[in-house]
Amino acid sequence: MSSTATATVIIVNYNGAHLLPACLDGLAGQVLASADRTDELSFDTVVVDNASSDGSVELLARDYPWVRVMANADNLGFAGGNNVALREVRTPYAVLLNNDAVPEPGWLANLLAVFSAPGNVDVGIVTGKVLFLPKFAEVALNTEGFQPNSSDTRDLGVRIYGVEVDGVEVSDKILWEQAVYGPEGSGSGRFRWSRPAGTFLVPLPGDAAGPKSVERRVRMTMSVAGERAKQLTLMVNGRLVAVQATSGRSTVSVDIEAGTPVFDVINNAGGEVFAEGSGGDRGFQQVDRGQYDEPAEVFTACGNGMAMRTAIGHEIGWFDDAFFMYYEDTDLSWRWRSAGWHIRYEPSAVLRHIHAASSKEWSPRWVFHVERNRMLMLTKNATADLARAAVGGYLRESLAASVVAARQLLVQRRRPGLRALLLRWRVLGSYSTHLPAALRHRISLARKAHVRKGDLQRWLVPR
Repeated sequence: MSSTATATVIIVNYNGAHLLPACLDGLAGQVLASADRTDELSFDTVVVDNASSDGSVELLARDYPWVRVMANADNLGFAGGNNVALREVRTPYAVLLNNDAVPEPGWLANLLAVFSAPGNVDVGIVTGKVLFLPKFAEVALNTEGFQPNSSDTRDLGVRIYGVEVDGVEVSDKILWEQAVYGPEGSGSGRFRWSRPAGTFLVPLPGDAAGPKSVERRVRMTMSVAGERAKQLTLMVNGRLVAVQATSGRSTVSVDIEAGTPVFDVINNAGGEVFAEGSGGDRGFQQVDRGQYDEPAEVFTACGNGMAMRTAIGHEIGWFDDAFFMYYEDTDLSWRWRSAGWHIRYEPSAVLRHIHAASSKEWSPRWVFHVERNRMLMLTKNATADLARAAVGGYLRESLAASVVAARQLLVQRRRPGLRALLLRWRVLGSYSTHLPAALRHRISLARKAHVRKGDLQRWLVPR
C-alpha cells in the first residue's frame, strides 16, 4: 500500500459483482485536497474478496485496475475480511466502505477533514451520514386492532404477505419500522403483522423519483389478510384508499401519483447502544428533514463509512475476528472509547446504502450473529451487571421457550415449532465456545482502560 497516500479505503466483497461498479465509480469521483486547497492528496483503494464465485475478481482486474485486490481463500466475514487489509495499512487513516454503498461527492474529503480540525486531536474515529439509496414515498396504514391471546399482548392489525412496486417484489426493501412487527413464517407463508396504525416507506424505482416528488405514476400492490373481515385504510399524500381485508388473502392496489412527495431516509447518523445492551442506528428509518445536520459526538460508529486513525488501530486493535459480521463496529467503538478516544459524526460525509443487499434481515443467519455477538460484545465491554442481565435474560427466555415446546409435545400432543428454539440454543452454544476468549479480552481491556465501564455506560439511551 502506498506510503504517500493520505488514506486507504477498504471494501470487503462477497459475491458482489453486481454492486461493485456503482460503489467504485462513486469512490473514483472523490477528490481530496489539503486545507489550503493548493494540492490534491491521494488515497489507496483495496478490495478484500471473501472467496467470491460470481466473477468479482475478474471484474476488478478488467474494469478497475487501480484497485488492489486481496483475495481470501475463505469467507472471513466483514470483521475478518477488513482485518486482512487493516493489519497492513500504513497510511495515516483507514476508511471502510461497504460494497453496497455509493459515496456522494465530497464524502471522503469531508470525513477526513474532521481529524485535522481544531480541537480534534483526541478524535479517533469519524463516521458520516448514511442514507438509504432510493427515494421513498410515505404510506399510512390504519385498521382495527386486536390482541391475539393472553400470552401475546401485541396490538395487531393485518397480516402483510407481500408488496410489489410496478410488479417488482419489494417487501424486504420497504422500511417498516413504524408500522409492522418482525417477519414470521417461511416460504410463501412468510408475513408480517402490521400494527393497527402506522406509516411505512416504499422505495421508488429510479426512473420514477425526482429530487422532491414522484415524476410518473407508480403502482403499489399489497397482499394482505385479516384475522376476520375488516376495513383496511391506506393513505398516500392525503389520498384515502379503503379496502376490505378478509381472513383469506386479498390484494389491494394503490397508485402513487406523479407529484407525490418523495423523501431521503436515514440509515445511520452515528451509532448508539440502548440501556438493555442492544446496538442501534441513530435516526434509523427517519425521514431526513435535517434533524441530524449538525456534527456531534456519538457513542459508536457505523462500519459502513467509518474512518480511523491507523496508528491507534495498530495499538488498540481492529475488529474481533470471532464476530464475523454484526456488532463488530460497536465492539470496536466501545474499546476505542475505553482507551480514551472520541467518535465524531460528520453529516456532510454522505453515503447512500442499498438496504438488505448484502444480508437478509431476520434470516436465521442474521439472527444468529446479531444475538451471539451482542452478548459477546457486552461480555467484553459492559459492566458485570449489564452483561449478566443480557446473557441471563437470553438464557431464561430460551429455557422458557423449551418448556413451552415440551408441553406442546408431551401434553398437547402437537408438534411444536422447533426452528426458532434450535436457533436459540445454537446461539448459546456458540457464545459458550467463545466465552473464554471474551473473558480474557475483558480482563485485558480493563487493565488498559482510561475510562471506567460505568462512565461509558452513561452514553446508553432508553429504547
